[in-house]
Amino acid sequence: MLVDFTVENYRSIKEPVTLSAVAQKPSSRKTSESSKRKGVKSDHEIAAGYHVEDWNMDILPVLAIFGANASGKSNVIQALDYLLLMMVHGTQESAKLQRLLKYAKLDSFKLDTTYVKQPTKLELRTIFDNNIYTYSLEINQNRIISEHLDYTLNKTKRTRRLFDRQWDEDNKKFIWKTGDDFAGPHNQLQGNIKENELFISILVKLKVDKIKALIDWIEERLIGIHLGNEELDLMQLISSDDCLFDILLQDVVKIVRKFDTGISRIEIKQKSEEGFDYKIYAIHNTDEGKEIYWNFDEESLGTQRIFNLAIRILIALDSGVLTIVDELGTNLHPNIVKYIIKMFQNSKTNPNNAQLIFTTHDNTLQRNNLLRRDQIWFTQKRPDHSTELYPLTDFHVRNDLAIDKAYLDGRFGAVPFLPSDEEMILQGDEECQES
Repeated sequence: MLVDFTVENYRSIKEPVTLSAVAQKPSSRKTSESSKRKGVKSDHEIAAGYHVEDWNMDILPVLAIFGANASGKSNVIQALDYLLLMMVHGTQESAKLQRLLKYAKLDSFKLDTTYVKQPTKLELRTIFDNNIYTYSLEINQNRIISEHLDYTLNKTKRTRRLFDRQWDEDNKKFIWKTGDDFAGPHNQLQGNIKENELFISILVKLKVDKIKALIDWIEERLIGIHLGNEELDLMQLISSDDCLFDILLQDVVKIVRKFDTGISRIEIKQKSEEGFDYKIYAIHNTDEGKEIYWNFDEESLGTQRIFNLAIRILIALDSGVLTIVDELGTNLHPNIVKYIIKMFQNSKTNPNNAQLIFTTHDNTLQRNNLLRRDQIWFTQKRPDHSTELYPLTDFHVRNDLAIDKAYLDGRFGAVPFLPSDEEMILQGDEECQES
């Protein structure tokens, strides 16, 4: 599971920002009687979190990022997706996938001449078998500057190195350090790794047993954050074996039908055995009981989005992995978005501790006991136009506050600065005079 993620010098992100899935400790204050009458729940009642033995912490199943347009909320999750993509596929394969994703590329903060020349820094902390794994990477356009992986034991809380490499500019080579716990034939490849290649991606391909849980977690998730990557999602669906494909497709259709789309069945037919060439058909039933086929791209954008989102949801819930979605509510009714969030927050529908991170402009998700206060994050621009990321809990608000209204009123920042009504009227008068 994701514990937290830190990124520095990536696109609009200049100084380090950290997105954390660690739940805040419950307050010792009792809920007031007036709040109880309003039906206000405590954070723990909204989402209990995944309790981690020996660490005295809970991990949150859902994180939501709100913010004005161009505030950098998409860049936060793009950076996370970029790192996970590179860890699995390495630089060479990732370059091909990046062209399909149309966004996943390495860019530093360009509005500061000092930062343009500096590497991008990324750090991922995860927890498996109650041990915390920390992977960190410094990278620029030409090479890896440093790469490091260690783990902290749950019993002793001691951190042990797995591997570490640092670029030595004077000697034009990497200085390697390997931990005693990480012995094996995979270390013999260290001298042959290219300057711009990740060692972790080699370990993933070799299925190194010491980090098997981490490998499975990053491998099984669907890459990409935009639901415009239908081709990639369908490749994941169709490339599974026939039995799994049929089961997964049936489950996808159940979700599509549950959201009142009017579809009775979906068929995916490959046109040829060579290449990824397919056709999707939506089947509707008439009042007379007849089946009507039409191309799936004739369905509404909302139905198409539900279909692709359903693939991601089912794979995440089945495998207990992370799914990341940019602008989750696009073309979806708010009630559908709320239902999706509840699927991840319910232990019955999410028994394998899958996680969901998404961005949105829908402030209605901040009300009605849907999200805990520590699940709500904001992005806003600093004076230098860089991205600032911070949680709602920084403001120490009561759990019975109308968060959605306070947010739109600008109490937490992360909203656009718009001209006043008076300025709009004056601007309209000027335009009329000019014409």
